[in-house]
Amino acid sequence: MTNVLSMPWAPNARSYCAPRRLLFTLALGEDVERIPGRSQLRANGQTPATGTGHGAVDRVLREFGGNIALARLHDPADIDNGFDLTEHARGLSRTYVAAFSDVRRIDHAVDALRQLAVVTSASADYFVTPDEAPSASRGAAGETTYWPWRRIGAESARGMETGDAAVTTAVLDTGASKSHAELRGRLSSGFDAVNFSSADLSTGMSLIGDYNTRDTDPDETDNPHGTACLAIIGGLGRAMPPGLATATSLMAVRVLASARPPATAGRTKVLGLGALSDIDYALKRCVDLGAKVLNCSFGTSENALMPGDPKPHEDTTAYALDRGTVMVAASGNSGRPERFFPAAADGVIAVGSVGRDGAVSSFTTTGDHVALCAPGEQILTPSIDGYDYATGTSFAAPFVAGAAALLVARARRSARPLASAEARDILVGSASPWPGGAPAGAGAGILDMPAALARLDGEIATATTLGIIPEQRATS
Repeated sequence: MTNVLSMPWAPNARSYCAPRRLLFTLALGEDVERIPGRSQLRANGQTPATGTGHGAVDRVLREFGGNIALARLHDPADIDNGFDLTEHARGLSRTYVAAFSDVRRIDHAVDALRQLAVVTSASADYFVTPDEAPSASRGAAGETTYWPWRRIGAESARGMETGDAAVTTAVLDTGASKSHAELRGRLSSGFDAVNFSSADLSTGMSLIGDYNTRDTDPDETDNPHGTACLAIIGGLGRAMPPGLATATSLMAVRVLASARPPATAGRTKVLGLGALSDIDYALKRCVDLGAKVLNCSFGTSENALMPGDPKPHEDTTAYALDRGTVMVAASGNSGRPERFFPAAADGVIAVGSVGRDGAVSSFTTTGDHVALCAPGEQILTPSIDGYDYATGTSFAAPFVAGAAALLVARARRSARPLASAEARDILVGSASPWPGGAPAGAGAGILDMPAALARLDGEIATATTLGIIPEQRATS
């Protein structure tokens, strides 16, 4: 989004941010219980708070904007008993969204909050979009359709493992076209986390489709991005190869609204556009709802942040990993060494793209944090009214998420929990070696699903022979 939308309210920001909204986290022990959560505002119509009760914080907020509306971003996992020690330690109980009826400079307000001892972090509420890759082209199944699935050994893996309905894989994206033939009847209950309106956007950016009603339904009929990712992971295979984990439960989570950028931007296609606050809210909610694998095909470049900004999704990704959730994210489509978040966050499995020849795609964002690559060029995927050949790391990540779902299911059959770090080690350790030598910053190799399942089987057999139970092994 850099240099696409005008931001007179924050001219120093290099990534687009909401003109009248910011996020801040208070120090441990300074949380304010009387501030309602954003879920309460949406579901119960509660009134937002107008102050925190911390004099210095409230003075800063009033100095830069009028008619302040405050809400706690997150809900506790246990509604009846409140936030637990992990939620407190990660700062999730102390993170708030402040919205103003008017504000002069959101970046100045953020900077002023950071000067206060009671505030541990503050940032503008940035918007993100799936990084653009070469445009999709219309298509139907043909011989060339199957190369991605063959490259990673999907058919052989399906003979070994199809997944487990008790394992939920959540796709945080544009939602899903629930009536599409590839997904009809395949989705468990998901939710819509989008919580902004046209008033939060620059002149010329227009929202389309589902944005007037603040519902919880993730159905999306204008942008197929999320539908494509879900179909790769667990689709029915009606007019494209079946998903990798056909027995896993799929949860569609809408964190990106459908938007059309200004005509002067030179774009005509619909974009997915999401606020960091909505994505963070959804990440935590997915974990609390029991999702075991998360797929995130979007990101925010570290280079686009202002000095002093926290790394996006830092607290929520750490919380997910604390809870044993496996997180997979697209590395990005910038074509250069760079860090996009959440892919670059510690413990997240960052995925790059390869083409049919096994070479790293020219658009793939690289770096030491990239774990491995998967097919991401000309992938047959569902579109709004048929099928497209789509390209980008957005579509490489779901191949790895599907493989992770199979690993979790297979470990579960042996009563063995599988955390993100171990899943990453297995996927990296079993990846097919690079043909002709390893390229810099593209990870260990190319996803090999049968090899990953076999490696897990070997580890389970070894642990059983040695009499090591999972808890003992995890701390050894």
